[in-house]
Amino acid sequence: MKNIQNMVLITLMVFIASSCDDVLEPEPQGQIPLSDLFTDEDNAITAVNGMYSALTGIYNNAMGRMSIMASDDAWTWRANEEATDYFIVEDINGQAQTFWRNSYILIGRTNSVIEGLPNVPWENPELESASEGQAKFMRALAYFNLVRFYGAVPLILNQIRVPSEAAVPRTSVQEVYNQIEADLNDAINLLPTSYSGGNGLEVGKATRYAAQILKAYVHLEQEEWADAASLATGLIGTGTLLNFADNFNGTNENSSGTFFEIQYGGPGTPASSYLGSGNAFRPLELSGNALMLPTDDNFIDGSGNSIAGVSAGGGFLQAFEAGDNRRDVTLGNTFNGTILGNFIVSGAPDGSLFYVTKYYNEAATLSQQGSPWNFPLYRYADALLVSAEALNEQGYVAGGDAFDYLNEVRIHAGLSALTATDLPNQTSFRAAVAQERRIEFAFEFKRFFDLNRWGILGDVVGNQLELFGLTFPSNRAPVHPITGKSYFLYPVPAIEFANNANLGDQNPGYN
Repeated sequence: MKNIQNMVLITLMVFIASSCDDVLEPEPQGQIPLSDLFTDEDNAITAVNGMYSALTGIYNNAMGRMSIMASDDAWTWRANEEATDYFIVEDINGQAQTFWRNSYILIGRTNSVIEGLPNVPWENPELESASEGQAKFMRALAYFNLVRFYGAVPLILNQIRVPSEAAVPRTSVQEVYNQIEADLNDAINLLPTSYSGGNGLEVGKATRYAAQILKAYVHLEQEEWADAASLATGLIGTGTLLNFADNFNGTNENSSGTFFEIQYGGPGTPASSYLGSGNAFRPLELSGNALMLPTDDNFIDGSGNSIAGVSAGGGFLQAFEAGDNRRDVTLGNTFNGTILGNFIVSGAPDGSLFYVTKYYNEAATLSQQGSPWNFPLYRYADALLVSAEALNEQGYVAGGDAFDYLNEVRIHAGLSALTATDLPNQTSFRAAVAQERRIEFAFEFKRFFDLNRWGILGDVVGNQLELFGLTFPSNRAPVHPITGKSYFLYPVPAIEFANNANLGDQNPGYN
């Protein structure tokens, strides 16, 4: 699958905007005219592969800061990096701008592919169907991220040929979700469950299962429990739970443990993930960045005050049950057998500071390069825990299927199964699912979205902010138009209002 990226080097910029200020500007920068990409199957494959390259820019630094750092799992000790950690983001925030820009780059590529594919003289019907399905999946994924971060966004479904075509108003949250679901319905019908590995059908490309789990999450976000449960339970038995570490260390990429991965690295490509170097160890100690550290209630003194950063408390370190084999994969305080010092708290003993080591790639970190290991966006564990949550929300059943799915994840992690005695009602089961999702998917861009869709983001991170007398910006968390719950939104980047006079109003709390 990594060879996909090698095939697109000369055309990566075909779909990318000519101006950093306006990501929807259509002027091509590549060496191949856009019209020439859909004259035969090989060029069409190149265009499809260009969509995958765009994903590496989305699932990287900006998303990490906007989701992981903005949750109760992580905090930053680094000055001038705390905007999303402290919820002091403004409409000129670089991370919010970068994420918006990269998302519309991907959307631009998918629209070009969707429009161009009918012009190709296809010889392989399987390749034709899969190419369209992949584009629909990618467009749905891009809009799903955008609508969750920004709320109403411009819904652009056609290739932009002149700037005026990009000057469209924001589309309502409901309409965006309607389009996401329509794209995923098409993707599910068009995509195969697996690939043969031939040209254009490389293992690692989006499958029907990938579209199915994404659509389950789309329904989960809208509290459409029956639809979420149907899609997620339909995936039970299609994959396996891997040894936990093997999900993240490059040893089992695109295997039965995942439904979809972000393809990083490969010979001759610059694409790489920051996740390992951005969290493991600090420059003064070794050669990592350690932008984000796991929250640790040991940073809270006896008076309830933080002795480190504002958001240092949050208890991720304390969230693990005894015997959970995911802890030592996710966190570490040693390097090459040496216990590391605590540079945060003066006089603290060695080994008292932990780092996120879930994606740690020693060779990549020490050379100051991003890791070429894939990032598993949707794993088999997603199907199990989405099924457990959605079934419970439909109606608690003591010892029912929801218990089986929850316990499969727990037992695999070395924990005991939970029974109806442990979880006697819907509320207690809901809390158990939330706990399991926090541990299983830690630092996988999911915790922020979970807290937000549950309507408790402000309560959870507000406890952290109060340690230093800060408050959660509740005026930036309007009522979600579908679920009716408090829902935090990032600002639409200010530059987009300058580029698009028809965009409409800014999100609440940013004017």
